[in-house]
Amino acid sequence: MNNSSLKIGLFNECFPPIQDGVAQVVENYARLLQERGNDVTVATAKVPFFDYSQPYHVRNFLSIPVLMRMPYRFGVPIWMAPFQPIMKYNADIFHGHSPFTAGRIALKLSRKYNAPFIMTFHSKFRDDFRRSVPSDTIVDLMIKRIMSLYEYADEVWIPQPAVLDVMREYGYKGKVEVVPNAIDYDLGNQDINILKAESRCKLGLKDNEICLLFVGQIIYEKNIQYILDSVKLLKDVPYKMYFVGKGYAAIEFHEKIKQYGLQDKIFMTGQLQDRSALQVYYAAADLFLFPSLYDNAPLVLREAAAHHTPAILLEKTTSAEVIESGKNGFLSPQGQPSVFADTIKKVLSDKKNLDNVGKTASETLGLRWSQLMPEVEDRYRHLILRKQNG
Repeated sequence: MNNSSLKIGLFNECFPPIQDGVAQVVENYARLLQERGNDVTVATAKVPFFDYSQPYHVRNFLSIPVLMRMPYRFGVPIWMAPFQPIMKYNADIFHGHSPFTAGRIALKLSRKYNAPFIMTFHSKFRDDFRRSVPSDTIVDLMIKRIMSLYEYADEVWIPQPAVLDVMREYGYKGKVEVVPNAIDYDLGNQDINILKAESRCKLGLKDNEICLLFVGQIIYEKNIQYILDSVKLLKDVPYKMYFVGKGYAAIEFHEKIKQYGLQDKIFMTGQLQDRSALQVYYAAADLFLFPSLYDNAPLVLREAAAHHTPAILLEKTTSAEVIESGKNGFLSPQGQPSVFADTIKKVLSDKKNLDNVGKTASETLGLRWSQLMPEVEDRYRHLILRKQNG
C-alpha cells in the first residue's frame, strides 16, 4: 500500500467552469495527487456543453441551476437519478467536499465498496441558507440534514482549528482533523519588488497611488457593502480599489459605486480565470481588504500573502485566526465603516512596517499545495489501512 497507486475520488458540487475557493481546493488536490502517480477522479455537477478534459478523470452527475446563486448548480438527489454512471464508480477512498448531493453520492459509494469516507467542512452554510430561506425553523432543519453527513464520515477535516467552533454551533459533536488549505502560486527566486513594480505598471498605477484589493465572490455575505462604505471615507488617500470576482450582487454594487461617485477610484474586473492575470492584482496591491464574517479559511488571504500583500480582517472572525495583528496581517475592531477606514489609514501611514508585515505574511501563510499533498496522501493511506484492518 505504501508505494502503490491509489484510486481517489473527490466529490464536490462546484468545479470549473464554476469557480470558488472550494472548487480551487478540489482542483489542486486532483492535479497534484494525479501528478504523484495516483488515479484521481473528480465527481461534480454537470454544466451542459462544457469540456471537462483534464489530466485526471472528471465524472459528472445530473444537476440543476441554483437560481438564487447563479452560476452554481445543485446535484439532482440520488433517489431521483439512481442509475447514472457515477453510481458505479469504485475507489480506494472517497473524499467529499460538499455536504449536498456530491457528499451523499460519496457516502453511498463508500458503503457500497467498503472504502473510507472523508468529509471536509469548508463553508458557513447557515449564512447561505438564510439569504434564500425566510424561515429560521427550515434553516435549522437544513443545517441538521447536512451536518448528519459529517457524522457518517470516517474522518472529518477542517482547514483551521477555529472552524470547529462553527461545526459545534451547527450541532456536530464528533472529532476533526486539521488539514490546512494552501496556494498554487510559487514565486521561487523571483524578486518580489520587481514583480510588484511591473504589476503596478500593468494596472497604470501612479507612484503615489495606494492599491487596495478584494478577491472573491461579489455577494453581500462577503461584507462588500462594508468595504465600499469604508473606502468612501478615504477622501485624503490617493487610492485605487479593485474588486476581482463575480456574483449575484455585482450589478447592485456597480450602481452603488456610481452613486458614491467613485467610478474613477473603484473598479470591478469580473472573474479572472487566468491565474497569471490574477497575480498582477495580488502583486500590485498594497493592502488586501477582507472584512468578511462569512468565510472560514479563505484561500485568497494566503494568495495575497504569497505576493507580500498583507490583509486587514475583522477581529473575532473565523478567518482571522491565522492573523497575528501587526506581524503577518492586521486586525480591525468590528464596528462602523469609519473604524475600518481608520485602520486602513493607520496601516498605510507606516510604509516600512507594511512591507515588513507583507514579508512575514509570505513566510507564515504561503504554504503551497505541493508541500501539503504528501501529508494528504499519507493520511489517505493510513485511513485505508485502518479501514481494511477493521
